[in-house]
Amino acid sequence: MRSVEELVERVRARGGKVTPQRVLIYQALCGDTSHPTAELLHARLQGLLPHLSLTTVYAALNDLAEAGELRRFQSGDGQVHYDPDTRPHAELICVRCRRIQDAPAPHGQQPLPAEVAGFRVLARTELLHGLCPDCAREMAAGEPGMEASGVG
Repeated sequence: MRSVEELVERVRARGGKVTPQRVLIYQALCGDTSHPTAELLHARLQGLLPHLSLTTVYAALNDLAEAGELRRFQSGDGQVHYDPDTRPHAELICVRCRRIQDAPAPHGQQPLPAEVAGFRVLARTELLHGLCPDCAREMAAGEPGMEASGVG
């Protein structure tokens, strides 16, 4: 993700809104590798800005995603997650604990086709489901209640 200053300039250049609330949201996203949901980001920022609405957080995140400054994806947990890293990469998702992290290169870096079946391709989200190292260790140790959940 760009620096907050660069992001503010780009949003203004597109005629977008730059408010103190949005700048706070941009700051919270810089360097964030947790792939937060709007709800999680809203909860994190409530202490800093008690009157920040969830609607404002959603609007800022969706505007950034539409402008290509943020990746938006569903991980299979019923929620939309946001990733400030817009470089081509895959997300690793643990099917047990739901942890999400970026896959190291070269995963997710295959060339993006210009067109597929008549669709002009604009972006791709690649999700790799499996067990994180912690959950794999727990399952290998045979701890009770460590059965993997299915991915559908």
